[in-house]
Amino acid sequence: MHILLLEDSPVVSKMLSAQLIKMGHKVDAVENGQQGFHRATSSHYHLVITDLAMPQWDGFKFMEAMLVISPQCPIVAISSSLDEQTIRQRLARFANVIGFLPKPVKTAHLQEIIERVKAYSTENVRKLARIVCTVGPASQSPEVLGQMILAGMDIARLNFSHGTYEEHEKRLKMIREAEEKWSRPVAILMDLCGPKIRTGQMRDGKADLVAGNRIMIQAEPIEGTAERFSTIAPEILADLRVGDPVLLDDGLLELVVEEAGSSKVACRIVVGGTLKSSKGINLPATPLSLPSVTDKDKRDLAWGLEHSIDFAALSFVRSANDIIEVKELISAGKRNLKVVAKIEKPEAVENIDEIIKVSDAIMIARGDMGVELPASRVPWVQREIIKRCWLANVPVITATQMLDSMTTNHRPTRAEVTDVSVAVREGTDAVMLSGETAVGVDPVNVVRTMASIISEEESHAEPSSDHCELMKSQQGFNPALAAAASLGNAAAVMVIDFKGEIYRHLSKWNRSVPTLLVTDSVHVARHSCIYKNINPIIIKEKLSRDQVVLRAKEKAVAKGFVSGGDVLAVLEGERLTQGGIPQLGAFQIIQVEQGT
Repeated sequence: MHILLLEDSPVVSKMLSAQLIKMGHKVDAVENGQQGFHRATSSHYHLVITDLAMPQWDGFKFMEAMLVISPQCPIVAISSSLDEQTIRQRLARFANVIGFLPKPVKTAHLQEIIERVKAYSTENVRKLARIVCTVGPASQSPEVLGQMILAGMDIARLNFSHGTYEEHEKRLKMIREAEEKWSRPVAILMDLCGPKIRTGQMRDGKADLVAGNRIMIQAEPIEGTAERFSTIAPEILADLRVGDPVLLDDGLLELVVEEAGSSKVACRIVVGGTLKSSKGINLPATPLSLPSVTDKDKRDLAWGLEHSIDFAALSFVRSANDIIEVKELISAGKRNLKVVAKIEKPEAVENIDEIIKVSDAIMIARGDMGVELPASRVPWVQREIIKRCWLANVPVITATQMLDSMTTNHRPTRAEVTDVSVAVREGTDAVMLSGETAVGVDPVNVVRTMASIISEEESHAEPSSDHCELMKSQQGFNPALAAAASLGNAAAVMVIDFKGEIYRHLSKWNRSVPTLLVTDSVHVARHSCIYKNINPIIIKEKLSRDQVVLRAKEKAVAKGFVSGGDVLAVLEGERLTQGGIPQLGAFQIIQVEQGT
């Protein structure tokens, strides 16, 4: 049996380990709850034995985290406290705690509890790819958000197509509260509406459109019928040309333009059905004059700048100029808000290289993309965009309907599992959950499921030297990066990068060892949450370079990333030596002392 032992007393830890090993079990011993949590997300354990009074995270905080990541893993609590009744009362709320043993622990009692574990099974995961979760009514509490963070949420998405500023501010505060409780940086992404084109109101809420009939789209607002309806964006009518397709309600209904005009357009119904109020209109073949950045987007962006949001996603991007316009607005606000380009329009696919060059990240928004492009092209477009982002070292999010059935069910479909696995295999930095976590029946379970799919796929990944070779070929190449990438025996790579300039070059490097980003900025730490396999360590004290390394090493040990005897690769970018000599990059190998 593989047992995880959490005990801060070296004497007690050594004694218990010896007892368990003598019984024939394999034991991993750590000295606090944070180290235990890291081990539990990296390895499979049949049983956890934890002390209750420990530094960093105590036993109770560790058990709270275990309820999220591995609720079926049996736990035995041990304590030297004399108030056994109070301890048992506190332990009663942890369903996976199967026993309590007072110190000193007797071998017979330990053996008795271990015999009861044989009926249990557990699965623990560690992932490299990131998870973006939409926050909504089902997840808007500090408790649920904290559990989602523990389960694997890295970025919280606020959808500005819905909700008021007051509601978004309330959710923002909850996210930051959960982030602080669990000491894990979480980025916040605001998803701007963009020029979403919808139908107006329909009489009685709906109308039945019959294939072959004619129907008018008009600029003047009216109650729609089977003969005519209006749109909330009347300016699009002047852009429509004879023969242009008009898709309604995510492509479920289809019209074709027969007569153009700026005040009204006559169409033939190609695919009929029921048209309801406020349904989306897609114009895949029509060059639109609508601005990509609407007045509402600008107001929302101003709110985001005021509240120190980390990322803003721009919808319905058509060209690089759309991203440049948003970046100019951000620059005027003097804030470091990163811009994510949502690729969903055919024009964006055509201009993808130019858009990647000016964007901080890319989102493959497969919902509207699958309407405006033939659905059969979406997998190829996804693969091509991920590849181009990889070559440009720009992070990419794969989004829409990844685990959609879990909005109402507790298990994903096999097709959804395959979809997530394929995206991870192709190299996506992050995958996104929408309604699954915003309005779903069990947001925490969805995140846990997504993390397990990612972990399983990544466990079969084969090491590749392609990215290391790519780094060497780039202009301004830092030789320290190649040294770190080529090192084979390091347990972790530590990047001292206060400004956040070099860590992202190691993100897509395909290795299982963690990359630790050392920074003094919480904003840099949050921005790193979109990059695969980057684990931020925040050090706010004003220290010398050598002191920073020692402090970061201590935190890496405390968090469970490395332990005594491990080799740690330390690298940094351009710097001045103590003698004032400029260096392009610095690389150092250190070993973690035994007993730490």
